Amino acid sequence: MAPSVKLLGKPKICDADGQEQLVRGHQAWAVLARLLLSKMPMDRRTLALELFPETVDPLGSLRWCLASLRRALNSPNSLCGDPIDSNLPSGTQVDVWHLEQTHFQRDNVGYLLEGIEPRCSPEFSTWLLVERERVAGQVGERIRQETLQALSAGHHDRAIQFAELGVRRESFDESAHILLVKSLASAGRYEAALNHVEATERLFLAELGEKPSAALRSAARRTIASPPGGVTPEAVVNSLLESGLAALAAGAADAGIDCLRRAASDAERFKAPRLLAKALLELGTALVHSVKGYDDEGAILLRRSTEIARQSGYEDIAATCLRELGYVEALAGRRPAAAAYLTEGLDLAKAPDALAGVSAVMGFNLVDWGRIEEGLDHYSLSLDLARSAGNRRREIWSLGLGGWGFLAADRLDEADRWLAKCLDLVEDQRWIAFRPWPVALLCESKLRQRQAPAQLRSSLEGAFALGCQLGDPCWEAAAARTLALLHEAENEMPLAADWLAEARKRCVRETDKYAALLVKILADQMALKVRLGQPEQANAIARELVSVAARAHMDVYVNRAAEFLGGTQRG
Repeated sequence: MAPSVKLLGKPKICDADGQEQLVRGHQAWAVLARLLLSKMPMDRRTLALELFPETVDPLGSLRWCLASLRRALNSPNSLCGDPIDSNLPSGTQVDVWHLEQTHFQRDNVGYLLEGIEPRCSPEFSTWLLVERERVAGQVGERIRQETLQALSAGHHDRAIQFAELGVRRESFDESAHILLVKSLASAGRYEAALNHVEATERLFLAELGEKPSAALRSAARRTIASPPGGVTPEAVVNSLLESGLAALAAGAADAGIDCLRRAASDAERFKAPRLLAKALLELGTALVHSVKGYDDEGAILLRRSTEIARQSGYEDIAATCLRELGYVEALAGRRPAAAAYLTEGLDLAKAPDALAGVSAVMGFNLVDWGRIEEGLDHYSLSLDLARSAGNRRREIWSLGLGGWGFLAADRLDEADRWLAKCLDLVEDQRWIAFRPWPVALLCESKLRQRQAPAQLRSSLEGAFALGCQLGDPCWEAAAARTLALLHEAENEMPLAADWLAEARKRCVRETDKYAALLVKILADQMALKVRLGQPEQANAIARELVSVAARAHMDVYVNRAAEFLGGTQRG
């Protein structure tokens, strides 16, 4: 058995026999974490100044810590040299190095260096803040994926165990509560599911001032439906699917969802795998796209559909499910999980339209991940495939989100072309519900190119009003953010601050928020507070930006906020 290093939760080092070894002081643990999580070897002087800024002999204090750690590891050749080489004993298990491993341990759910608060420099304090958020995001992603996997495989006890961990870690994360309620309901523990719903509603109301969304109570539901006599099961399910999809297309979301729920219930009772996989796919997709706040229930159904489809050889259905699961994860900023779903979906997709859909979501994930050129390549590929398949709405989506990518790359001429073409197709296809997004982005591009704000105001205000009529938090937030940029361009700073606050409020109104858009809004708020000479408010926003951006794997913004925090702490 190899020695082990545990940095999640209360840190400890255990020898090959599992016996915990003594490590004294917070500073030694801080040194070990900094070395093991650093992407590059660290030189002694830099590390000493980070960890021992108030010590008379920083290098001597560092030597003492390294010696203490070598004794605990029983390895005189570890943590030596300058830069310091970790050189841990062969086979040493470090929990934070294995968060992506296939078999995830339930005891790997603590926070980084729990209870450890070293006296250190502002640089190390900022580094620790960022790493704690980054690792917390990774752990949260794994807990979610393990819960979904267990639910899709029918391992209800395991799903409940992981879902309970998720709730304990993030007690005000509605998504975590939804997964727990669904796990309890799937295990047949309906009374426990309802009790948890009611307890959560009381908790949210007492602490946050409002109840969780209707998605939480919906997760505890039991659907009961009976087919009419003299009709084949296939005809019943297909009729319900057609009715549900037609209702959704007409904007009657509640009626459409109800039909799709009944279709899934009937397909399950008829024990028809393809029908069930298809019904779960349509219901899961509808919950993700048509009803705000229901992404978690939608993801559960999509995972189940994926498993049924793969086991039965229906690769077309599995590929579509994986695309939608990738979208859910990318929207929330869970990028590695999204990439895993989409890579698998790309392997299964065969038809041009299916390939176009997966490629578009891959672009969506990669651009917000900071891998902008890769993402733009996927958008271009998706666009070509969508055109060859004659799928105009897929083309619109790729153009509109691709425009967001070109803005991120600061390739404004190309952004203008893509977004103008997107708007032309929106009008041609009468897909008015998509219109606020490309309008907001095109106005942002024009503002960056110094176009007169007055020329953009009318269309931008119209986009915001349409987003409000549609009740879409993402569209509302995107248009509100660009309105803030417009007022900033006119040197109307208080109005710009008000619109950014409005954008932020609308962006987080539902649980299934667009994480990358929230990061952009927070970054804009931080920069504006600096311009307004409000350092304390800028500092508070920067700390929130670190948390949100780290969990969404948006390192450029993490670094921007960390640099600002480091500067203010030094000041």
